[in-house]
Amino acid sequence: MKNRPTLIIALVALAVTAGVATVAYRMGCRKSQKELTAMQEEMDRLRAGEKDAAIVKRVSQQMEDIAYQQKAISDQQRDRAEVQSILATQSAERAEMERRAAREAEQKAHTAAEVAEQERANAERQQEIAREQRDEATHARNVADTLNRRTQARSMAVNSQVRREANEPEVADLLAYASWYFLKNNRGNPYYSETFKSLTLATDGIPRYKVRENGAVNAISRIPGRPGQCVVVTNYGEVEWLTAGINNGALRIVSKRLLFNTAYDFRDVRVIGSTIYALSLKGPLCIMDFKGKMESVPLPEDDYFRLIPTGDRLLVVGRKSLCRYGDGKVLDRVTLDKPLSAVVDRNGTLCLFYSDGSYAEMDAKGQITSKKPLLPYVVTAAYYDRETSCLLLGTEDGTVYPINSYNRVMEVLAAHKSRCADITMLGPVVVTGGYDKNVFIWNMDNLMFESGLSFREELKRESVSKREAAGKEIPTEWLVPVDYAFDGWTLSVCGDDDEKSLWIGTSSGNIMLLNTSADDMAQRLYQRLNRNLTQQEWARYVGVSIPYMTFK
Repeated sequence: MKNRPTLIIALVALAVTAGVATVAYRMGCRKSQKELTAMQEEMDRLRAGEKDAAIVKRVSQQMEDIAYQQKAISDQQRDRAEVQSILATQSAERAEMERRAAREAEQKAHTAAEVAEQERANAERQQEIAREQRDEATHARNVADTLNRRTQARSMAVNSQVRREANEPEVADLLAYASWYFLKNNRGNPYYSETFKSLTLATDGIPRYKVRENGAVNAISRIPGRPGQCVVVTNYGEVEWLTAGINNGALRIVSKRLLFNTAYDFRDVRVIGSTIYALSLKGPLCIMDFKGKMESVPLPEDDYFRLIPTGDRLLVVGRKSLCRYGDGKVLDRVTLDKPLSAVVDRNGTLCLFYSDGSYAEMDAKGQITSKKPLLPYVVTAAYYDRETSCLLLGTEDGTVYPINSYNRVMEVLAAHKSRCADITMLGPVVVTGGYDKNVFIWNMDNLMFESGLSFREELKRESVSKREAAGKEIPTEWLVPVDYAFDGWTLSVCGDDDEKSLWIGTSSGNIMLLNTSADDMAQRLYQRLNRNLTQQEWARYVGVSIPYMTFK
């Protein structure tokens, strides 16, 4: 029993030794295994490296082969580059030669272009010269044709009157219309005296009426709102109401006497509404209606000659005094220090022209202010046209002066050979009457001013310093007035309410009605024409130089 612990101990020691050995064996086995694994891995790595080396070697060999191939290719490319360099050098040389040749060609082309430009400019100048010469030739031909037509128009007007005297009214009418047509369409003056007279004869003529007592017709007044009617007064105390109308196919003037009193020497008359105001030289002022009912208003002095409507009053003008009439009585008398020769209402301002040539103006309050004379002559007739703002002044030597709103004399109308007695205006038509027994009709639209401006343009100009170029237009025919001579002094001219007809009164008691519109007469005549001139009539009266025309 004594050896039993020893045995146990020995067994334990053996067991421990065996365990240790086992552990050591296992650890050695593991180490060996690890080393073996490591060696195997190294072998594998070496094998792989050998394979990679072989691959690298093969790749290197291939790369070397490729490098040799690239070298060969590079050599070929170098050889080609050298060839291309040689070719490029040759091309550059050729390009340089071509550039030089191009520069020379460009210089030659530039020189040729300059020559061509000069030739083109010369050609254009020649063309412009040719165009100007052609235009001048065309203008000269047009001027010649126009002047020829104007001349033929005047000839036709004379022939129209001759044919009418020869009792050939149809041909006379055709020639009168053709004369107006040629002048109207060739910048001529349709108010050429013979043309105007032929139109007058072809339409209504000049109807006449003679007052019963042969008194001088000192004044005529239109009747507002009644075309073809007027009231006339004479120095023999007559007041007559005239009416123009068609009777048996002709225009006639009939009269109704409203007053006859030899005690009155009537010098002016005005119709305002339905009331007639007649002014006697030594008074009174007679006020009547169209039925002849009359009342008279005494005036403070004598030598009265003009009535001027001013608002709701009537200004009574004497040679040396002025007064207003209103509410049935005379008001606001003003005495003048010297006699008047003419007076006119100029848009609210009363223009006073004295017999010594001096001038003054009176305002609405009756204040008279002396002014610088508008003309250095004695004014004997004055008329103001509100539509155009044109003031017309006639003088004792018969000359008429149109004056614009700036008091600038626009033109000198050498009209009458003696004193200008009366003036009126219908649109652009100025009519003057004088002691030389003549009536002149001026179409101001045909007036040629030195400034080159028209009448309507001149009316708006304060001053004109130079003539404005008219270009190559065919000039308008110079204004020549229509002139009519009657059997007595032309004491009064008055436009009718139709704005185209004119009443004329003379010292011998004759009263005429005249159409002052050439265009109106031509249109009325055209409505009456029923045929054209025949070829034979055209050749005879117009001529072969003007192509045949028809009007209907």
